[in-house]
Amino acid sequence: MPSISYNCDMEGKGKTTILSFPGRSKMASEFNYGPESRRPLNGAGVLRISQSAKIKIGTWNVTSMYQQGKMENTLQEMTRTNTSILGISEMRWSGSGKQIEENHIIYYAGENSRQHKNGVGIILTKEIDRSVKTFTPISDRIILIQIEAKPVNLNIFQIYAPTTQHTEEEIEDFYRDLEYAMKKMKSHDMTIVMGDLNAKVGEEKYENITGYFGLGRRNDRGTRFLEFCEEHKLCIMNTFFKLPKRRLYTWISPADSPQHPIRNQIDYITINQRYKNAITSVKTLPGADVPSNHVLLVCEMKLKFKKLKESKMNKKICGEKIIQMKEELQPILEGKCVEYHSESKDLSIDEKWNNFKEMIHENLLKNISKSVIKNKPWITDEILKLMDTRRSFKHQNQQKYKEINKEIKELIRKAKQDWLEGECKEVEEFERKHDSFNLYKKIKELSGLTKKNSNNNLMDNDGHLIIDTDEKMEVWRQYIEELFDDDRPNLMETDAQSGPEITIEEIKNAIKTSKNRKSTGPDNIPTEVFKVFGENGLFVIKELFNEIYDTGKMPIEWLKSVFVAIPKKTYPKTCKDYRTISLMCHLLKVFLKIIQQRTYVKIEQNISDNQFGFRMGLGTREALFSIQTLIQKHRDNNNDAYICFIDFEKAFDRIKHDKMIDILEDIGLNEKDIRIIKNLYWNQSACVRIEGNVTESVNIKRGTRQGCVLSPQFFNIYSEYIFKEALHSINSGIKVGDVTINNIRYADDTVLLANTMEELQNLLNEVTEVCDKYGLRLNTAKTKFMIVSKNKSRCTTTPLKAYGVNLEKTSSINYLGSFIHEDWDPQREIKIRIEKARSAFLKFKNLLCGHEIKLQLKIRMLRCYVFSVLLYGVESWTLTDTILKKIEAFEMWTYRRILKIKWTDKITNEEVLRRLNKEREIIFTIKKRKLEFFGHIMRNPIKYKVPVSIIRGDVNGRRTQGRPELYGCTILHNGSIDLLNHFTKLLGTGVSLPT
Repeated sequence: MPSISYNCDMEGKGKTTILSFPGRSKMASEFNYGPESRRPLNGAGVLRISQSAKIKIGTWNVTSMYQQGKMENTLQEMTRTNTSILGISEMRWSGSGKQIEENHIIYYAGENSRQHKNGVGIILTKEIDRSVKTFTPISDRIILIQIEAKPVNLNIFQIYAPTTQHTEEEIEDFYRDLEYAMKKMKSHDMTIVMGDLNAKVGEEKYENITGYFGLGRRNDRGTRFLEFCEEHKLCIMNTFFKLPKRRLYTWISPADSPQHPIRNQIDYITINQRYKNAITSVKTLPGADVPSNHVLLVCEMKLKFKKLKESKMNKKICGEKIIQMKEELQPILEGKCVEYHSESKDLSIDEKWNNFKEMIHENLLKNISKSVIKNKPWITDEILKLMDTRRSFKHQNQQKYKEINKEIKELIRKAKQDWLEGECKEVEEFERKHDSFNLYKKIKELSGLTKKNSNNNLMDNDGHLIIDTDEKMEVWRQYIEELFDDDRPNLMETDAQSGPEITIEEIKNAIKTSKNRKSTGPDNIPTEVFKVFGENGLFVIKELFNEIYDTGKMPIEWLKSVFVAIPKKTYPKTCKDYRTISLMCHLLKVFLKIIQQRTYVKIEQNISDNQFGFRMGLGTREALFSIQTLIQKHRDNNNDAYICFIDFEKAFDRIKHDKMIDILEDIGLNEKDIRIIKNLYWNQSACVRIEGNVTESVNIKRGTRQGCVLSPQFFNIYSEYIFKEALHSINSGIKVGDVTINNIRYADDTVLLANTMEELQNLLNEVTEVCDKYGLRLNTAKTKFMIVSKNKSRCTTTPLKAYGVNLEKTSSINYLGSFIHEDWDPQREIKIRIEKARSAFLKFKNLLCGHEIKLQLKIRMLRCYVFSVLLYGVESWTLTDTILKKIEAFEMWTYRRILKIKWTDKITNEEVLRRLNKEREIIFTIKKRKLEFFGHIMRNPIKYKVPVSIIRGDVNGRRTQGRPELYGCTILHNGSIDLLNHFTKLLGTGVSLPT
């Protein structure tokens, strides 16, 4: 057979090497590689693996799986080649996490940016995924999967090394991360490192690391890779098998041609030396067809996988299917509830609950399929078949291959458009129903913004990544135990007499207002189940609830919570960088919702008007309006304002349970309600779920319950008593009319207000002193103060202190999502909001500027998602001509981008609006919303006492000469207003009415 020659040059650089090998394939076993042994592990260091099944493991640089149809194409080729595990280089997906496809699971790691560069991933069949122990995204170039296997566990690193265009520092950073992770692997585990190394190890044999069948001439990057393999005793297995060149090269140069082939070997599969005999074959599959200049590299190895026990908490019942099957399921449940009621009369609470659970699971949930997240549902069977046809022409007819590839792209575009048409009808329906929750959710799904960072990375004290799951779990257990530990008194058993019976109507209302599609607790029963209950089912729940309410004893399972860690930062390092979300039984949520409705009125009666958080009819817009307008009026009258923005350390997690009960008793809650709350808080425990495993349970001895409907109002009344005790004898603050305001609160986001630094220091001292008694503490690193004045030279330079530490003086701060600056210049906030809205537009650029959806729907999406970001806090804006022009310019910018009009095109705004068949709308919307807000609060002066007092009241002082400055409210003279008389003027000028 004639020899086959290849011009080996990586990425068109370096010296050219002409290789000439016989065309016959010869396997590794036919060659003498030196003094290696196939006996069990001995002095030769080789372990013979037998009686194991053969599987295929591959690696492939697909040059971006971000392209439409690329993922489906890759999965199809993976199935066709019978590859069980496939590593992906240059994946270009943002963030890190796990994605579920029909028959495969995709683990991925990438940058958290919109640039879509680098990125790695590992795709597993669902059968092998059952054996996955841990998943660790180390960087955007390295990902690790650890699998339980026989005879030893398997660690797989998929990597993507920097190319020759990158600096040596970047190369060393890459190897430093990889080497640290390798050192964490157990020596007796089987470890595979594979991927695109962008390195040439060459044809020359190197120690026991390479064989005789590499390609090309070794370069500097190849030498660095060999040093890494030597240090960690890895064998580069695709250099040990003699094969035709088409089975060895892994990369094809863009300049490659039949007359002048330029191909090389830069992708590798390595394994630790002691297990090299587990691999029986390594070769490329040139026939595998995904648009890429790299070739699929696969190895066959002998290994068995252990099937890990599946966690019950990982299963998610399809709640939507339960609702759809209501007519079919309800009669079954009604009959079973009658049987349950007659059989459970003399049982304990825990026995009744367990039987209730068993009844639901046996007769309902076992027949309901688990919900599966489907991705790219617009890929059709026709497209997949055409991809198969295209592959047959890959090496036969390049012209035909390109024609079919073009046809595939056109079909993908059309299929996606048809699918989006159906999805957009859903968006329109949500908009018609004013269902903002599902509206925003659907829009984010359409824009591809729903991927979550699902890794649980933690660093040790030396700043190194913790890879071992057991070590992570112990770190989390210690953190939770320390966070919620407290010296509280023991729970005293008490008799409770007062408290009305729980009624069917209360249960119906609580179930009706419960949200669907929520993660379940330990019982794995979703809320949707209770929404299909009939009268018999509701009666059973009523009997169970009333027994719990009368005795104060709850099922043990109700007292257990599972914490799920959600990253607060892009790159979390410690447990403090995570937000813990609690998962609890949904029937417990229904029960507590009834308790919440019963306690709400008494708690609300004891909350002051300065608290705007977690209260019906109040929110951030009222809080922002109050502080913005108050300081503006104070400043306009030539007064100085001293403001402290308080940040508490883990405010909700530091509440003392005994103090909280004392407060609830003081406001006069029913005895049975208080007993339920006591038992709930004193007997609760929690564990943390990490990578499908849970830590040991920890007793929760302080803090409000995570995810509980009672927690917000409990925190409100708790903080109310703190500020009532701290400030009851203090009269300092900013006086407006007959009211003195020294604090404005939105839950734990607190602002202290004073006329002088001495007053502010006194307020802060009183607050910190009382907070210590109640278990709260200020975060001195995040608590800051600001001085607002027209004449800064007269302001004091005395620092503000807390616990003896000087607090930071800031010139600007983000408060409740709004930008506040010491100059109180409205243009600064507007500029920031415009840029945030521009960023929101760019996130939806693929939809808003693409061809998939109709123009009118684009305008609706623009209004719904982009303009809503722009108009946050609009009620307190001060509108000037300059600001109006900037807002209008942004509106036209969005329209021009949607129509794909370049900035160099000389097209007028009127022509743009004509093409869209619409008029300018943002300015009118702003004026309308401001007017509606003013009218709303003025019609409810009792509920909105603080903002109404600020609007109506006068501030002491004398303004400077010149025209009065504008500010974002309508000043009402002598408490009277006629909105109709001011309507035309307000809309006509776009500014607030003068004092």
